[in-house]
Amino acid sequence: ARRECGLSIKVIDGKKEALYGGIACANLLHYKDGITIDIGGGSTECALIEDGKIIDLISLNVGTIRLKELFFDKENNIQGAITFIQEQLKSIPSHFKHERVFGVGGTIRALSKMIMKHKKYPIAEVHGYEIDVAQNLKFFEKVSHASLDKLADIGVPPDRIDNIRSGALILQMFLTHFNAKDIITSGVGVREGVYLSDLLRGHKNTFPKAFNPSISAIEDRFMLDKKYAEMTRRESLKIFDTLFPMHKLDEQCKKLLNTASYLSSIGRILNFYNADKHGSYFLLNALEYGFSHVERMSICLLVEYSGKKIPQDENIGHISDMMPKLLSLQWLSFMLALAETVCRGEGNLQIRYEYIKSKTLKIYTATDLYLARENISKLHKPEPLNIEFIKTF
Repeated sequence: ARRECGLSIKVIDGKKEALYGGIACANLLHYKDGITIDIGGGSTECALIEDGKIIDLISLNVGTIRLKELFFDKENNIQGAITFIQEQLKSIPSHFKHERVFGVGGTIRALSKMIMKHKKYPIAEVHGYEIDVAQNLKFFEKVSHASLDKLADIGVPPDRIDNIRSGALILQMFLTHFNAKDIITSGVGVREGVYLSDLLRGHKNTFPKAFNPSISAIEDRFMLDKKYAEMTRRESLKIFDTLFPMHKLDEQCKKLLNTASYLSSIGRILNFYNADKHGSYFLLNALEYGFSHVERMSICLLVEYSGKKIPQDENIGHISDMMPKLLSLQWLSFMLALAETVCRGEGNLQIRYEYIKSKTLKIYTATDLYLARENISKLHKPEPLNIEFIKTF
């Protein structure tokens, strides 16, 4: 290949492959602890990740094509394949145990898409999709034990029929060995790991803590007005803290408001009209790395329904039972809209907020904020709340 194509080729070993997959998952998924399972054709690689750092690496000679050729092609010898995998599992160090697994590679993505389709999952993006192991082990077993002519009937795509059975068998046995409870499906792997290892070579293969690649990409691609974005975020968080005696929301909700308020104006890049819907669509598809599906959907709802009543939507329940309650989202939507309203005033905003126990929010400002006074009355409030403007001199 080097001679014919003029390409410089480097051959890597199994542990290096495991390292690259680990780097990708540690930087581009929303959890920082777990074990990667990268099922390939000839081998399976695993990286143990703790607090975003890769602790240990293993590579085992058990892969989809290897098992297919040894046990599935001729006699469909499932028990022989199980015994083969069990022998390989014996070489895994005892500290490779974790409740969370990061699923890398085509086999796991294909299985995830089948589960998503069966559940009529409302988000098409497979990266970050979470699977409950206990609820789906029987499904993996059904796939691994199915006859070749039945795979299409249970939803296996044509390009995976050849090796999905051996891949599903490897996955279920590794999950059991690791005592895993959840699979986080990864849309990234070795390719992204190679890129990141070069990009982050001076940073110990880790993004800086305050850096998120998706948000950075949004800033670059959509020419975000950072001054307005920062101002909206600042006021949103001040309002959150001031109204805490009423809403009593946790830090996770504050994190959602932090991101939503910073990116809430993105839809205006496309059009001023329906900017909220444009922004919601952009963010659902752009907040790919470092955010869970729950966080992405929550942020999109806040942007789309800023200041409006969020409708009851059965799709929200399909995503996860970890979605914030509707009342919590309504509070965040109101606080975002209130911040947007006051930030549209002219001049350099110097605003102070004070909450009075009689459910009154006092807003002290040196600017008249005529438009804000008019628009605030139109905002949907989750609970009765009086808002008073007090001009300071």
